[in-house]
Formats: sequence, C-alpha cells, structure tokens
Amino acid sequence: MLFGNNWMAYSQEVLLKDILENPLPNIVTKLDIPVYFVMGKYDHMTSSNVAKTYFDRIEADQREFIAFEQSAHYPHVEEKEKFSQ
Repeated sequence: MLFGNNWMAYSQEVLLKDILENPLPNIVTKLDIPVYFVMGKYDHMTSSNVAKTYFDRIEADQREFIAFEQSAHYPHVEEKEKFSQ
C-alpha cells in the first residue's frame, strides 16, 4: 500500500508519462463550448506565452484570452476587482 509521498511520487510518475505521451494541445483542438483562458503574466506554473500559443490553436465559436498583468498563478486573488469584472 502506498502512503504520503510514495503515493504522490507514484501518481506523478504515471500522470507525467501520460501527459508527455499525449499532450493536451494535440488532443483538444476544437471545442463546442465557450473557452476562457485566465492567465497571470507572472505565473511560474504555466507560462502565459505557452498558454497563448495553445489558445490560438483552439477552434471555438466563443473564446477569450484574459491576461492579468499584475498577477502570477492566482489572478482571482491578486487582481480581485479585474477578475470580478
């Protein structure tokens, strides 16, 4: 049985292998629902440049890339007023 960090290490190993073999941008290219990317300029978890490149490839009738110039990974906290709008 796996506990604590052993479980996390196992999960990461399995999930990362799948992600590397099947990148999301290669799988999801068209959506029949509205698409919104909410990105902080200083996000170190997800590069806004990479996210924008993927966003530009997605086919959707309604889509919007919303950039937060004063935020990192949590624009809903770091720029509450703009996020609420």
